Amino acid sequence: MNYNRLENSELQFVAERKELELYFNKVLRNILREELPLLLEKLGKKDWLTKEELMEFTGWSSRTIQHMRDTNQIPYSQHGRKILYPRIGIEEFLENHYISHRRDKR
Repeated sequence: MNYNRLENSELQFVAERKELELYFNKVLRNILREELPLLLEKLGKKDWLTKEELMEFTGWSSRTIQHMRDTNQIPYSQHGRKILYPRIGIEEFLENHYISHRRDKR
């Protein structure tokens, strides 16, 4: 990398092609590592889940979901016989009921 001083006291950065490629590859890798998973996750998410999708998402049985719905533990929306569950509400339920791992004290 070279720096040249311009007439108005500013520095001009001069880099070789290989240096620029390395720099931009590093920047792109960081962007892809941080942003791409979030974008892909958001694209794959539906705002509302069916019972079957909720069962797959959480591993809960049909009966467990019905019990949690009947006892107002999880949010849902019903139109006629169609019941849908808001993904955000289910994620909040899971976060609120998260129990962190405790290490054994020896």
